Amino acid sequence: MNGSYHKTKRALEIDLEEIRLLAEAAAATPSFGVRHTLLNHILGEVEEAIFWNHHLAHLMAYEPPYQPPYPPPYKPPRPPYYDDPVPYSEKPAEEKK
Repeated sequence: MNGSYHKTKRALEIDLEEIRLLAEAAAATPSFGVRHTLLNHILGEVEEAIFWNHHLAHLMAYEPPYQPPYPPPYKPPRPPYYDDPVPYSEKPAEEKK
């Protein structure tokens, strides 16, 4: 996979580590206000982790939902009417009056 995959995975790992550290700090503090503030920060980090996880799933070419077992990459067949049967350069010229 390309370098973007590794950078995205690293960003996800960093967010998960921040969530773990903030959760440990929230569990250790006796103050309700500080705990509430830390939990709000955790919520923001969870949203970022969801973004990076979603981006990572796209890089790995999985279709939603991204839950095991992962489906193989899938490209739907092109419908027969998708392509114009006569290319534009070969269409007859319009008659001028």
